[in-house]
Amino acid sequence: MRIPDFASRLSSDEISEVLRTLESTGISEGPRTHEFEQLLSEYIGCRHVILVPNGTLALFAALKVLGIGPGDEVIVPDLTFYGTASAVILTGARPVLVDVRESDGNIDPASAEASISTSTRAILPVHLFGQSCDMDALTDLVARHNLWMVEDAAQGMGTTFGSRHVGTFGDIGCLSFVADKTLTTGEGGALVTDDDDLADRCRWFKNHGRRLRTQPLHDHVGLNLRITDVQAAIGVANFRRLDETIARKRALWDAYVARLSDCPGVRPWVDNGFGRAVPFRICIRVADPAALSDHLARCGIGTRRFYPPLHRQPGLTLENCVIHETPTRSVRLYETGLMLPSSLDLTDDQIDHVCACVREFCERSGDATDALLTTDRLTTTLPQRDTGEVVELSAPAAT
Repeated sequence: MRIPDFASRLSSDEISEVLRTLESTGISEGPRTHEFEQLLSEYIGCRHVILVPNGTLALFAALKVLGIGPGDEVIVPDLTFYGTASAVILTGARPVLVDVRESDGNIDPASAEASISTSTRAILPVHLFGQSCDMDALTDLVARHNLWMVEDAAQGMGTTFGSRHVGTFGDIGCLSFVADKTLTTGEGGALVTDDDDLADRCRWFKNHGRRLRTQPLHDHVGLNLRITDVQAAIGVANFRRLDETIARKRALWDAYVARLSDCPGVRPWVDNGFGRAVPFRICIRVADPAALSDHLARCGIGTRRFYPPLHRQPGLTLENCVIHETPTRSVRLYETGLMLPSSLDLTDDQIDHVCACVREFCERSGDATDALLTTDRLTTTLPQRDTGEVVELSAPAAT
């Protein structure tokens, strides 16, 4: 039986809540949405939670509400999902791509500060793979440079920096509830903030520029970013198992680390120690993730590669983004990163099988398994949209 890289877990609770909602008088955004927002507000520890259709739209709305637009620059880590950068571009601003920490893939505060210019208006840190960024360094940075901070906590549900939930350090935090997240509504996202004025502006923006749907006059320009009570009902039911889900994710991580920590050529993802980590996926580093992925596929095991660095994405060019220095650490992580199966319902036997197949591949590869992990120099390319030419960017790999 094939082991997928991930499979969602829903139960009869979600079905019951959806049926109860469908039997009510309204299924658009309403009381179930408000209920879910309140649950999230209390859990995260913030004054306001505003639900929206997905995490990318949450980022876009946050930037628009803060007035980010043409002529502005926003600092973005080079290793993240494409939507982090596209949300910036859709406002008319340009993402400035900066390097990450090789230890956890999160934005490197020193690289971010070195890329600040007179056009920089905001920084958009991403809590990658369920581990917090260095929020002490980043909050100090934005204070000294008078910048907005929008936190991309799409993969950070349940994750903390110290005892404080991620997404609550910046001016606005953004969450995602897509199917593979720790908390899911199928599709969905949220804006979180402690600022009453920003919360009102977020609500106006998501509701065609008006505070209430029943209000006939629109005081601002906005969009329809409402969700449905059906989605919220799934979230309410899924929320009841949140602590159980977090515990299971951490147990899976521990199980993989215990089995692979002595495997030659494998570096399991480690806890950065900033707070509670809630692994989004089970991540490892190996010399040739593509070859290992092919081997595991032949064993009936699904995997997923790390995100390609943003500066390697065809849709991001020197025309619509900024890059001051080649982000070599993001390249190293992409070229050595692989995500192993992480479904909540994985059995011990399945984990044993996955790890045995990983070990078989690495032991057969011998000393070559560490080759790329010790590479001293990396080269990356950045295509330009206007000419189709490729600019060669090369820099020493960071240690």
